[in-house]
Amino acid sequence: MLQEDRDWALIEYGGQPDVVVVTGAGRGIGRAIAEDMALFAPVLCISQSQGALETAAQIREGGGQAEGMVLDLGDFAAAELRVGTWIRQSGFTRVGGVFAAATLGPLGPMATSDLSRWDETFRVNVLGNLAVARGLLTVQMAHGFGRLLFFAGGGAAYAYPEFPAYAASKAALVRIVENLHEDLKAAGDFATAILAPGAVETDMLAAVRATGAEIRTTVAIEEPTAFAREFLLSQRCDFSGRFVHVRDEWKRYLSGEKQTLDRDLWKLRRVE
Repeated sequence: MLQEDRDWALIEYGGQPDVVVVTGAGRGIGRAIAEDMALFAPVLCISQSQGALETAAQIREGGGQAEGMVLDLGDFAAAELRVGTWIRQSGFTRVGGVFAAATLGPLGPMATSDLSRWDETFRVNVLGNLAVARGLLTVQMAHGFGRLLFFAGGGAAYAYPEFPAYAASKAALVRIVENLHEDLKAAGDFATAILAPGAVETDMLAAVRATGAEIRTTVAIEEPTAFAREFLLSQRCDFSGRFVHVRDEWKRYLSGEKQTLDRDLWKLRRVE
């Protein structure tokens, strides 16, 4: 919870958030984004481990403003309550959210994978991240501003039988983002997106490699980090609600000039 004596200045950024909340901030892409966004706004780092506190401490050592929150996203009701309380008490009004927390879940094949671990996977990847987003939405909707970035991955755009629960959870998030856009498009200055970040050399990718699973587009961690930065700080996003790959031509749709997308481009039913 935000301490009463915490002196976080509310910096005006035009169309940009005055705070960014990042799940999965203890390592990998989430940590890279949290550290990068701390150059522009205070950050709340969330993870299920002490890594969130370590990321926040690293940001503060570098002169940024950050707090860490250890949170079990699998207990999604408690997660929504805790984040909602934090953001309401923080004083921030222009809120960005990055939902990078994920677990790989059980190995396939589907017919023999452990359904109790499917439940765990959906609780973290889908319901846990959505709970944090819902915790932020009360303040976002009250002030008519929000940026919400989710992450897809293997299985969202193609079959991924090596990790069937993970694949299904990521496909579910794509449709959730489409629905969030429809919910929020008339509520103010909102943008939602879900990013396929490519295969980044993280601990999770190492676990995937160890199973012999297919690795498609390999990218440097700087690419999804740059996407998150440009999306969160943009004053206009013409692909709100869409499923974007980090190598898509997305930059021109953040140009500030109206860009018209094909009605079916970058959606769950996308054709590669």
